[in-house]
Amino acid sequence: MKSTANELLDYRCNLKCSSSLGRAGVTQSYQIHVLQGEGANILFELFPNLKAKLINEYGACLCSLKNKFRFVIGDVLLNKNLTEDLHWFCIDRFTLETILRRELCLQYDNEQIQWMSNTKVTQLIVNQSTNAVLGVKYRSKLNSDTKMQLYSDFIIDCTGRYSSSIKWLKENFDLILPTEELHTGTGYVSFVGERFKTGNVSLDSIHVGGNAAHAPNHNKGFLTTPIRQIKSSDPNSLGLLSNFAVYCVNSEYPPNDSYENLLEWIKEYLPIDYYLILKSTKLLSPLLPYRRAFDSRKYVELLGRKWPLNYILLGDAMCVFNPKNGQGMTHACRQAKQLNEIFKQKYHLKDISFIYNRQASSISEECWLGSTTNDWAVPTLKVTKTDQYGKTTTYQRSEDSTSNYSQPKIPLFMQFLQWYTHWLIKCAAQSGELSTAFLYVVFQEKTPYSLLQPKFFLKILYSSFRNSFNLTKSLFD
Repeated sequence: MKSTANELLDYRCNLKCSSSLGRAGVTQSYQIHVLQGEGANILFELFPNLKAKLINEYGACLCSLKNKFRFVIGDVLLNKNLTEDLHWFCIDRFTLETILRRELCLQYDNEQIQWMSNTKVTQLIVNQSTNAVLGVKYRSKLNSDTKMQLYSDFIIDCTGRYSSSIKWLKENFDLILPTEELHTGTGYVSFVGERFKTGNVSLDSIHVGGNAAHAPNHNKGFLTTPIRQIKSSDPNSLGLLSNFAVYCVNSEYPPNDSYENLLEWIKEYLPIDYYLILKSTKLLSPLLPYRRAFDSRKYVELLGRKWPLNYILLGDAMCVFNPKNGQGMTHACRQAKQLNEIFKQKYHLKDISFIYNRQASSISEECWLGSTTNDWAVPTLKVTKTDQYGKTTTYQRSEDSTSNYSQPKIPLFMQFLQWYTHWLIKCAAQSGELSTAFLYVVFQEKTPYSLLQPKFFLKILYSSFRNSFNLTKSLFD
């Protein structure tokens, strides 16, 4: 909390002992994260001085998508002639998280906010007769014999993708929470490096962007985003420390044993531009692999009034998305904002969980569609569903006739979304207006359903029709 900008960066890049910063290791913070447009809007509205502080004191940067952005989906380059100049706020998650804690401490005194580090919640404290959560039991991670209790009027479970909420709801209220998981073989290698000139001005101008994996035919991807602007005496330095992710779906994992082998893998499987960018990049951190990525949704809204009072799930604790889409941080910010709006309406405390579950699930649904539409196209997709009666069924897409699992059937609406997305991306290559609309959805500033408005739908439908009948005229000509 008291560390300087350089100390935070040194820890972030070199993974020095976390105790030097007074906290346990947080491996997720080292992975590449992006704060999409709406997430940044929410944070800067809550903390008006945060944006300037991150830029002026911590080297964060605001990248123009008109000038410093290139994004390819599969093999389709989005049109760069955007009708509006959108911006991407670039900072690493570890620094952002640390500075947010400081800002909270500045806004509230020690009687209003208290950090209890190195602890783990082990159980809910409940009143079954009133169907309410009263608090939590927790223990120290440093001394497992130290067990404590905390009572509160309202409990927000932000414990992430491995939240024990399913177990707690079953043990304390005999509730079965319907869930769905999609395993797509997503894995990635992430690292930090200093960008140097490649000799190609066009490549050097790409500060944000990459090549998105797009199943089933393009299962490997690349993403880069700056995390710090720096001053360098080397005339070949671009003055940027950037976070990189080389990733895959379908279990076609990139190597992490050496930077040289990773470069060779990129040279073989990805467009040569990304090899040239990374070949001229000075590696500053270890190569960090991660292969436990998945989509996972808890359908909290289906429990209705059975859901316990004064307890909610927020962010990854409610819904986890394939990290290749970078939705998680902004999804959590949107749900937190929605919860704040509900409290402002001065509902009875006993009603807030029910109201929140319905509204927050709508936010999750938008992100879920954005994440899983293409995930349903992964050749080795594995789907696990648990229904309201506790029956768990697993489906596995496989060419092995001896597989113990049934083949997953793509929902009809998902088939439509896959068809529509395919042609939307094709059209966005030709239309700056459609590229702009698509990026607004990626930024979570507009709903995915905005892409279904008639002026887009008719053009996309016509393009599909034109291709089917080998017509030459395009509505985008």
